[in-house]
Amino acid sequence: MSNTENNNPDGVPSDAPTWDERSQYFRMQRWFRFLVLLVIGIWIGLTVWVFFFAPITEADAPRLEASANLTVVLAPILAAAAAVERTLETIFNVLEGSWRTMVAYLGRGMRWLKSAETEVKQARQFLADVADKFNAEMGNMEIGQGSVSQITANVKVRIDELSAMMTLAQQRLEVAEDKLSEATSSESYINAKIAVSVVLGLMLGVIIAALAQLQMFAMLGVNIVPARFDVLITGLVIGSGSYPVHSLVGILQQGKDTLDSVKGYFNRSAPAAQAVQPKITTVQTPAAPGEPPLVQQAVIETTTAKTTEESPNK
Repeated sequence: MSNTENNNPDGVPSDAPTWDERSQYFRMQRWFRFLVLLVIGIWIGLTVWVFFFAPITEADAPRLEASANLTVVLAPILAAAAAVERTLETIFNVLEGSWRTMVAYLGRGMRWLKSAETEVKQARQFLADVADKFNAEMGNMEIGQGSVSQITANVKVRIDELSAMMTLAQQRLEVAEDKLSEATSSESYINAKIAVSVVLGLMLGVIIAALAQLQMFAMLGVNIVPARFDVLITGLVIGSGSYPVHSLVGILQQGKDTLDSVKGYFNRSAPAAQAVQPKITTVQTPAAPGEPPLVQQAVIETTTAKTTEESPNK
């Protein structure tokens, strides 16, 4: 490390990052503002596309049976929500592994990133120097004269010293790399990640719902919602994530079961109407002598109610 310092009269190690944190900070600010404006533009274009240009047709709204399981009915929506979550996880894994500057900007800041990168590079250089020294010592080690036990003890001491230096260098490198990866665990970065995940998830959900013609209200048997509004709402539901979708399905299932039970109770308690049609026969005396009597029949329809609820045996 002394040779490195001698080669740099300003006292800056040659392996240290040379970028300026202030200029990098403003560069990340410009990138961040550009991404915000891009997301707003995409949302506007996506909304216009769904309402005016997307090939969306009115879906059939079949009547749900009383025993229908909404988890099965809404299975395409649940699958789409899970796919959106896996896609976002993959995107963030790639960004956290490759776009370290943006992660540090959102998490710790440019100065912290430069310090962490400097520590990592110095730790790697230190490990390389120790490895070179270890190889050189092992190659030039002189056994000398003495008993076998003394020679073995001396060699063991030298090897232990070199191994300790290697272990120290490896630990220093691990600590530096762990510090560099701490940006993804900071509270500010986690909050930014959640916000970005929500925005991107909603966008992906709307795109998937529009392309796959997923209409949640039509699946539930509700045909009063226009198809394009149905697709937009379904896309927002998909983009919210699989856990909120599962919770929504559970709430809808409980509401449906309650309505079905109430409807069944009223159907059992409501009286069943029975129609009775008695016939009334009238006989009129003939108008002139010798003519047969005039017979007339009239049908009077009456309705009686009988409850369908079972009564206990007395």
